[in-house]
Amino acid sequence: MITLVFSKDVLRIKDIENLKKSLANFIQEQTFEKYRKRGIVIGISGGIDSAVVATLACNAIGKENVLGLILPEKESNPKSQEFAKKLCKNLNIEYVIDDITPILESSSVYKMRETIAQKLYPDFNNSCKYRLIFTENFDNDGLSIPYLEIQDSQNQKHKVKISLNDYLTMTAATNIKHRIRMSRLYYYAEKNNFLVCGTTNKAEFQQGYFVKYGDGGVDIEPLANLFKTQVYQLAESLNIPSEIIQRKASPDTWSFDISDEEFFFSLKYDIIDLMLYAREKSIPLNEICSTLELGEDKVKRILKSQERKWNSSKTSRIFPPSFDIKDIS
Repeated sequence: MITLVFSKDVLRIKDIENLKKSLANFIQEQTFEKYRKRGIVIGISGGIDSAVVATLACNAIGKENVLGLILPEKESNPKSQEFAKKLCKNLNIEYVIDDITPILESSSVYKMRETIAQKLYPDFNNSCKYRLIFTENFDNDGLSIPYLEIQDSQNQKHKVKISLNDYLTMTAATNIKHRIRMSRLYYYAEKNNFLVCGTTNKAEFQQGYFVKYGDGGVDIEPLANLFKTQVYQLAESLNIPSEIIQRKASPDTWSFDISDEEFFFSLKYDIIDLMLYAREKSIPLNEICSTLELGEDKVKRILKSQERKWNSSKTSRIFPPSFDIKDIS
C-alpha cells in the first residue's frame, strides 16, 4: 500500500520539461490528427492561463498556425488588452482585436445589470463602477452571500446586499459576455479551419467556474488537469512576461475589477489547490489541518463547499443527454 505524503510542495512539478513536451504533443495531435484543422484560435485575455496556452500552442504547432483573439468591451480592464497585445507581439503570432461592446449593447447586457445597480444604489450613474462579490466565511458558518459593490465617482465603496433574484439576473446577463466571446472565437476558427483552444484550469473546471457554452464551449482544454499553482510554474518556465504572471486572475466582466479569488473562491489559490488535491486523494482530515495550519471546522467547511460546487456543476462538464434510437423497441 502506497502512503501519500501531503505537504505544501505536493503540487510542485517534478519534471517540467517533460510536462511541456507532453502538452505540446497533446495540442499537436488534437489539432492535426483528431480534428484535422490547420491551426488554433485562442482567446487572449491578458491573463496567465491564456498566455500559457498560447505559448504552448506556438511550441506545438508553430506560431504561424496560432491566432490570438482579443475581445475587449467597454467594461474590460484596459490592462487586459494592453497585456494581450504584448503577449501576441512577444510570441510573434497574428492577432485580431474584436470589440464586442456593440453586440453586448444590442443584447441589453449593460442595461439589465445597470437597472439593478440603480435600484439597489439610487445614486448609481455612468461614473460609477460595480461588481458582484461573495463573502464565504469559512471561519464561521461558511455561507456564501452575494453583494453588489459599487465604487462612486469619489472612489468611495458601497456594499449592498443583493436578492437571489437580482443576483441570478445579473449573473445571467454577465454570462452573455462569455457566450458572445465563444461565438466570436468559433467565427474566427471556422473561417480559418482552426479549432478553439480553451484555457480553463483544474480548480475552475472542478468547481464549475466556467460558463456552459461560454468559456467552457471549446474544442480542447490543455490545462484542465493542471492546478492553478502548476500553471504559474509553467508560466515561469515558458518565460511569460512578468506583469502577466504577477497580475491577479480575473473574469474581467465587471467595470470594478475583481479577481477570481475574490469572486469565485474566497481563498488563496495555494489553499484552493491543496484542498482540492486533498479531497481528490482522500487525505485524512488531521493531516490536512496539520499541513495547512487550519482549524478542523474551517477545513470541514472548505471541503463541504468544494463538494457542493463539484456536484452542482456536474452537468456543465458533460455532453448534453441525447436520445438513443436503440431505445425504441
